[in-house]
This record gives sequence, structure tokens and C-alpha cells, in this order.
Amino acid sequence: MNSTASTEAVYREGAAGFDDAELPGKNQVINLKAPGTGVRDTWKAMGPGIAAAMTGIGASHIMHGPTAGAQYGYALLWIIPFAYFLKYCAFEFAHRYTLVRGESIMEAYGRMGNWPFWYLGFQSLANTFGIAGRALGCAALLWAAFPFLSLELWAVTILVLTVAILWAGKYAALEAFVKVAIIVFALASLTAFLLQAPDPADYMTRLLPTLPPVGAALLFGAMFGYFPTTVEVAPMQSNWAVDKKSGMVKVRELERQGYKVNLAPNYMRNYMTLFKRDMNISYVISMLTGMAFLIVGAVVLHPIGLVPSSKEMGLTIATMYTETFGAWIFPVIIAGGVSALFSTVFTYFDGQARVFEECCVRLRKVWDKPQTRQFIYRGFQILWVIAGTAIIFGLPKPIFVVQVASVLALLFSPLLFWMNIRAVKDNFTGSDLEFMPSKLMFAWAWTGTIGLAVLSIYVLYLQFLS
Repeated sequence: MNSTASTEAVYREGAAGFDDAELPGKNQVINLKAPGTGVRDTWKAMGPGIAAAMTGIGASHIMHGPTAGAQYGYALLWIIPFAYFLKYCAFEFAHRYTLVRGESIMEAYGRMGNWPFWYLGFQSLANTFGIAGRALGCAALLWAAFPFLSLELWAVTILVLTVAILWAGKYAALEAFVKVAIIVFALASLTAFLLQAPDPADYMTRLLPTLPPVGAALLFGAMFGYFPTTVEVAPMQSNWAVDKKSGMVKVRELERQGYKVNLAPNYMRNYMTLFKRDMNISYVISMLTGMAFLIVGAVVLHPIGLVPSSKEMGLTIATMYTETFGAWIFPVIIAGGVSALFSTVFTYFDGQARVFEECCVRLRKVWDKPQTRQFIYRGFQILWVIAGTAIIFGLPKPIFVVQVASVLALLFSPLLFWMNIRAVKDNFTGSDLEFMPSKLMFAWAWTGTIGLAVLSIYVLYLQFLS
């Protein structure tokens, strides 16, 4: 990408990018230096990975983890690291694609034909069960602290509030609070795990795959569907990376504006380093926290036979921590849990609406206009509020609704995973080949895809044929 011109401007593009107002005139050269890779640069660069983790830390960790521990002790613990292993490449490939190609992975989906957009559009609509379950879970925690509203009204309030914040564009301040609350909640979870001090021999032997206990088919499938999060988050993560203007995204944007861009030799290598850190740090913390939730549930709830269910879910989960720390921890756990689940609702409302919007404008190119895009984006969110409200009042059982949504997510996952593999394999050409995943990573990705397909068939067999 070497170009010459009479005037050059040199910019060191940090993780947050540089200000477009500082750009030189058109037809001039912009020399982009590589971002730093220190601690501060890493913190600034983190975003798409954290956002993806936030979509899962709510329902999977707070709802599935304690439920599995309370019902079956450590029997299902092995699922969490196994699910993280199987799905890793689905998210890594989507993020890598955007970083290297400078565009959303949905561009690659479009080169496969129109069917991926029909598939993703249908999946977006089916995910109404998921958003209703997450809202019910968040509402159950709120109801535990503030029972002056019913579970259903709290859940609907969460849906409406989410849309209001998105439309008002006031999420920045709320996000800061949510991140702090989630960190506090995760620290409380890990501290509770350490204070309970279960003998490692009790659970380390349960990290080898075993058949699910009798009656655990739905929860078995649900955990594979939602840990670490659903595979449809991969294109969402790609879209967030576009917004972050990571790697080649900013370069392509400048080239479209008529600038000539020179890149420092280590520009992409440093971005790859930052991207890996964002992915891996978020992934490892999410996995360890999920395992801690299940183990604490097994230690505290399983012996007394207390299983999270219905509107009492929030009180039951809080019990895991009040039994360890005392009653004073109750508001901290409620605040952290509500923040975690609310952030999940929020990120899905934004991410899934963006995916649906992209599907629509790619199937009907005449709709690819700013006003029409906004109409589709907001219309989808209104549809989710209406349909989600119907599910909330028709089936006010947070754990069950989320389990159904999780199994649906598992069934959708193999094809979505395959689409990400093909996106990278078919579209990395020329200089992109330097950043092609290794053969080992492709083997890992195929293992994940086939593994999720086999698990989907097995769960259907357990649920309907056994």
C-alpha cells in the first residue's frame, strides 16, 4: 500500500483511532503508524471481545451455571470448558476477518448467495425467546429486591428501557456503571468460590466428558447453546469491530474517501496482538467465572436441594452469596446481577437488530438507505418488545424460557460456524494470506463445527426419542 504525493500527513493510530477532523486534504498521503501494544493500548483496544463476553455472562453464567450446580452438583461442569473450546474459532474467525479484510463478515456471507441472510434473519426472529428469557432473568433479580412490581412488569420495563436508551443514544454513562458492576459481581463470584474452598478433587475429576444425568437433556443442550455465548454473536462481534475501526477497517474507510494510505510495517501485526488479547482475556475470565458460578451452586444450593426457578430465581441465586458473606452482600449481588443481565439484553437488542438490518438491505438493495436502515433497526426492536412481552406474560418462567432459547441457539450454531470458516478461507487473498489461520486452527474450527452438529443431534435424540 505504498503511495507518494507532494504532501504527507503522519498519524499514529491508537486503539480508538484518530480524529477525522485532523485529516489532511483529499489526494494526500496518510502514513499510519502501528498502535502500541502496552497495557494502556490493550485496555483501549478491548471492546468487541468484551461486548461478546457480555452477551453470555448474563444468561449462561447467572442462570445456567447455578441451575446446573444446584440440580446435578459437578456432573455438568465439564460442559463449560468444553463449550468454550468448541466455539472459540467461531468468534476468532469473525473478528479476524474484519481486522484483516476491513469489512463486516456479512460481506463474505453475501458472496455465498442470499440464503445466509434468510437464515440469519430467521434466526434473529427465533431469538425472541432468548431476549424474553434474559429480560425475565433480569426481572427476577429486580423482583427479589423490589417486589412492588410483578415479575412480568419488571421484564417488560427492561425491554422498553433498553429501547429507550438505544434510541436516545445515552448508553455511554450507563455502560461505565455496568462494567464496574459486572466486575464487582465477577469478583464476588470468584471470592465466594475461594471462600467455599471446595476440595479440587471434588470437581477436577468432573472435567472429563460424561453422559448427562437422567432428566438433564434440556439443560445439557442449553449449556452448550449459551456457553460462552451464542454463535450468532460472531457476526455481531464483527460489526462491533467495524465500529471500533480496527485494523484495516480505518484504512479502507480512508481509501474510499480518496486518501492514499501507507502503513507501518508492524501495523497489522500489532493490531493482531491487540485483537488476540481482547479475545483471550475476555474469553478466559468469562470461562473461569462461569465455572465458579456452577461450583458455588453445587457447594451451596445442591446440598439443601434449592434450585433456581420461576420468579424466585433471583432470591435463590442471591442465597449462594448471602450464605457465604452474610446479608450485607445482597444489594451488591443484585446490582451486579441486574447489570450483567441488563448488559446482555442491551447488547443483543443492538447487535441482533444490526444483523437483521443488514440481512434486509442485502436481500432488498433498494432499502440500503440511511432512513430505511434506521426504520428496519428500530422496527425490529419494536417487534422484539411486542413479541417478548407476549412470551413474558404467556410463559413467565425465566429458567425454562432461557433453556428453550439456548437449545435453539445450539441448533443454529453449526451452520453459522461453517459460514465463518468459509468466509476466512475463501476471502483471504494476496497480502491477507499472511494472517490466514494456521492449519491447526482450521482443524480446531472444523472440530468445533462437527462437534456442535453432533451435540445438536444428540440433544434432539435425548429430548424426543430416548
